[in-house]
Amino acid sequence: MRNMMIEVLLVLLLCVVGFGFYRGWFSLSRSNPDTGSNSNKVNISLTVDPDKMKADTAMVKEKAIEPTAQVTAGVK
Repeated sequence: MRNMMIEVLLVLLLCVVGFGFYRGWFSLSRSNPDTGSNSNKVNISLTVDPDKMKADTAMVKEKAIEPTAQVTAGVK
């Protein structure tokens, strides 16, 4: 049972990360290595855009409030 819970959490985490890359919340970039150096080092940067996350969250809230307000008005 515990293994199944860990697997479910891992799948959810992968879905959130994948969705985050799709929506532009996260991005990976790499810089070009120095042409004069003989090292095989590659610098990779992970960028997180919290403003994009907040904007998407606000948009989802706004879209969720509209139908629920219509249902509430219909019930009354």
